[in-house]
Amino acid sequence: MIRMKDIAAKLELSQTTVSHVLTGKHAHYRISPATVARVRTMADKLGYRSSALARAFRDRKSYSMALAVEDLTNPFWTGVAIGAEREAEKEGYTLVVANTSGNAERERRTVQLLQERRVDGLIVSPVTVADQALVDLRRDGLPFVQIDRSIKGEDIPCVRTDHVTGSALAVDHLLRRGRREIAFVGGPVEIQTFQLRLAGFRKAMARHGLKPAAVELIEPTSKAAQEAVRGILSRKPRPTAIYTANIWITLGALRAVRDARLSIPGHLEVVGFDDIAEADLLAYPLTTVAQDVEAIGRESFRLLLRVMRGQKVPREVLLPPRLVVR
Repeated sequence: MIRMKDIAAKLELSQTTVSHVLTGKHAHYRISPATVARVRTMADKLGYRSSALARAFRDRKSYSMALAVEDLTNPFWTGVAIGAEREAEKEGYTLVVANTSGNAERERRTVQLLQERRVDGLIVSPVTVADQALVDLRRDGLPFVQIDRSIKGEDIPCVRTDHVTGSALAVDHLLRRGRREIAFVGGPVEIQTFQLRLAGFRKAMARHGLKPAAVELIEPTSKAAQEAVRGILSRKPRPTAIYTANIWITLGALRAVRDARLSIPGHLEVVGFDDIAEADLLAYPLTTVAQDVEAIGRESFRLLLRVMRGQKVPREVLLPPRLVVR
């Protein structure tokens, strides 16, 4: 059986250095990438296999983290999970991913199950801004950070895209294109993400001395968006642009435009929040506000590690969006 001290002897390194690399603690101890690569290469060559169970008993940790999100069918959350998982692997942790479906009771059961499984920490997107299950979780002492949304009145770190700036990017782009009658279609303001995107939209319009052509607050589904945009398109005068606040709303809006037999950008333009894979292949040119979803996952995991280590962390980490013009 190959042991850490065998790898250390082969490389003429200390066993402590080898241990830090193979247990994922190299970043914390600032071990050089070259040394990390040497240790991992030698470990693979010699056929070293760590005992995760032994390490967990020794350190009184499970070396597992959890990510609880609303909807894994949404590419946003899938990208977040990929980013968090890659960072977890680098640090020697296993990531457990759970789907809450945006339901408070399901979230409560999920959190309880994860506590019973003794995960070391949790990354979670709160279902509501008054999330009692997560308030209780904090009192129980399990370290966690929030992602995309935050509980009102609680000093818990949160990682999210700068939604206000993202909306400003969309409005400014449409105005540069000569579109001044801009409608907003978004989810309910009870969901903090849409609240921020709507606030950014209103602020950007006011900065240019304009008022929204229409504001439709709906369930964030393709079907609801299709109905809402159908109504917007029947208005006299018809808006010259529509800003849609998430990927499902954007898809519903495009279906409504197609059904009305209108052209983009001839009759109007649509800008959506959240990029769509292969959007350049769509029949309509679709400009989007893109989030770096994997970076959100990475940063949330890094922030959670800092919380667990008792380090000082910011209340909020805002990541910049970017405009993808098509």
